[in-house]
Amino acid sequence: MHVAQRGTFTDTLVTRAVAIPNESVIIASERGGTVIEVRQNASNDVKKGDIIARLSNDDFVLQVTSCVADVTEQTNNLRNIRRLLEKDDLDTRLARQDSRFHLEKIDKETARKKTLYERGILEKATYEQLLDELAHWKTRYAILTTYQERQDRMLPIELAEIAASVKHLDTLTRLIESGLDKLVITAPIDGILSPLTIKMGQQIKPGEKVANVDNPHTYYYFEASFSEYYLGKIRPHDRVTANYAGIDIPLIIASASSVLENGKFLAKLTLAHPQQLSLKRGQSLDLCVSLGIQPDALLIPAKAVFFETDETWVYRYDGKHHRAVKTPVVIQRQGETQSQVLSGLSAGQQVVVLTGSNVEKSNIIKFE
Repeated sequence: MHVAQRGTFTDTLVTRAVAIPNESVIIASERGGTVIEVRQNASNDVKKGDIIARLSNDDFVLQVTSCVADVTEQTNNLRNIRRLLEKDDLDTRLARQDSRFHLEKIDKETARKKTLYERGILEKATYEQLLDELAHWKTRYAILTTYQERQDRMLPIELAEIAASVKHLDTLTRLIESGLDKLVITAPIDGILSPLTIKMGQQIKPGEKVANVDNPHTYYYFEASFSEYYLGKIRPHDRVTANYAGIDIPLIIASASSVLENGKFLAKLTLAHPQQLSLKRGQSLDLCVSLGIQPDALLIPAKAVFFETDETWVYRYDGKHHRAVKTPVVIQRQGETQSQVLSGLSAGQQVVVLTGSNVEKSNIIKFE
C-alpha cells in the first residue's frame, strides 16, 4: 500500500547507450578471392598499412597479366616506330649529303669541261650529258633538302609525342600491376580492429565487408534505443547524463528517429563537451534521461496503475471495510517509477500494488 501524496514529479528514464567512434573505416575486399593468410585478430591495435589478410584470385591475376602484356606490346610498337623515324631521318641526311657530294663533283667537272666544249675539243653529247647529270643532282638535292627541313620541324614533335605515350603506358603498367595489391587487405588508418570473422580458405566476394578499424582517439557518439512511448518526449537538443567509470558525462540528443522497429526507435547522442574517452565500439554505459519536472504534483507508484478498456485504473484502499476498490483515474504523466494523478484520487488516500494475472478483473478485492 502506498499513500498518494504531493511532491515534485521527476520523469526520469534510465537506460543504456552504446558507444560508436566518430572515425571508423570499413575494410572491404575490392576484388574478392580465397583467404590464404590472416595476420590479425579481433580487437588488435593496428597501424596504417599493416597487413590484415591476403587473398588468392587466379582469374584476377591472369586478367592483370594479360593487361600488362597488351600494354607492353603497345609500348614496344611505339619504340619501334621511334626507331624507324630516327632511321628515316638518318637515311635522309645521308642521302642529302650524298646528293650534295655528287652535285659539287659534277658542277666542278662541268665547269672544267665547258672550256673544252667551247673550243670544240669535247663532243657536244658528252657535255650535254654532264649538264643533265648536274640538273638531276640539283633536283635530287633540292627534294631532299625540302624533306629534311620538314623532318627537322616534325620529327621533334613526333618523338616527343611518342615519348609521352611511352611514359603514359609505363605509368599504366605500374598501375595495372599495383592492382595485385588489392589482394592484400591492409589497415587504412591507425586504430582498433573490430570483429574480424574471416577464416583461412574462406571465399570473399568483391565488396564484401571484412572488418572495421575504429580510431579510439577521436570523439564518440552514442546510440540508445527507446520505447515508442517516449517518441514525443525524446527531443533533439535535450541534455541527458551518462555515467562511465563513476564519472557523469553530459550528453546532448543530436537526433531522434521517427522510424519504429519492434516498438522502439533510435536516438543519437553526442558529447556536450568534447573529451577523450577510452571506449571501444559497442561498449555501453548507463544513461539517465530527464523527461520533465512538475512541482506540486499528486504522485503514486507507476506500478499501481493499470489499463483496461482504454481507461486508466488503480486499486484504492478502503480502510473502513479493509478492501481495495477498482477506481478510474486520470494520469497526466507516467514515469518509470512514479505517475502524476490529475483526478480520481486525493492526497492521503492509499493505493494498492498487486501482482498477478487476474486481479484486474475484480472490481473489489477484500483483505483478510
